[in-house]
Amino acid sequence: MSTDLISIKDEVHMELLENLGPSLYEEELQVTDLQDRVYEVISRVLDIRDIVLSAYDRARLVQEVVDEVLGLGPIQGLLRNNEITEIMVNRFDSIYIEQEGKILQSQLRFSSEEHLRRTIERIVAHVGRRIDESSPLVDARLPDGSRVNAVVPPIALDGAILTIRKFSAEPFTIDDLISLGTLPEEAATFLKTCVEAKLNILISGGTGSGKTTTLNVLSSFIPDNERVITVEDAAELQLVQPHVVRMESRPVNIEGKGLITIRDLVRNSLRMRPDRIVVGEVRDGAALDMLQAMNTGH
Repeated sequence: MSTDLISIKDEVHMELLENLGPSLYEEELQVTDLQDRVYEVISRVLDIRDIVLSAYDRARLVQEVVDEVLGLGPIQGLLRNNEITEIMVNRFDSIYIEQEGKILQSQLRFSSEEHLRRTIERIVAHVGRRIDESSPLVDARLPDGSRVNAVVPPIALDGAILTIRKFSAEPFTIDDLISLGTLPEEAATFLKTCVEAKLNILISGGTGSGKTTTLNVLSSFIPDNERVITVEDAAELQLVQPHVVRMESRPVNIEGKGLITIRDLVRNSLRMRPDRIVVGEVRDGAALDMLQAMNTGH
């Protein structure tokens, strides 16, 4: 984008802030209403500056301002792209994506470190968290369920880092895994039989290897008449059964209190009359409680 367009976008954004104030970020604000308002302001700014834009550039400018106000700025379009599974912002001017299992560099960028930090702060504010030098690491979740991890200086040496693992609106099925060659049909049949027989199953693998996807697919074999308790660090499972209770761990709050661990939730789930306990991920002492839960037949 040219310097003129960037300047226009900044001016429009500031005018919207001055005229609409806090209401600009209220959830009740409709996208169509904002688009109309942005179009009016852009037209006025262009007239004042005596700048002529093509219909394409004008529409793009409107969308970018709307993304800046209601979304995550330059990466909002990446979130809308269903073929992209991961967004990795290494610094404000270095963005990578994962698409079809391949990591590719994007030409998109934030305008500055401050721009990236504002976007991160907007994300964490929605979940009641803060991110600064005293709390430089934050896990959060977007409204669509996508998982977010943010790191800021002094931990992040080259500037703020933002990683988003996108939430799939349509989870994989066992047929998808077979057609993709992830596992043979015989293995799928065997695993389905294991789930139906209530055998304990542990899934292991490296980062991004498909552990959660596999767990989600196997969980789809649980009968509808069973009560299922899910325990996760960041909610990603998409179980379709009617009797599912979901729980998510919680980090400490701003005051350093309120920590709820996976271990706490696994212990508590045993008091909730579960037929099945599905634990999203185990990294620490929660493994002992999970093994004990397995021994009780859950």
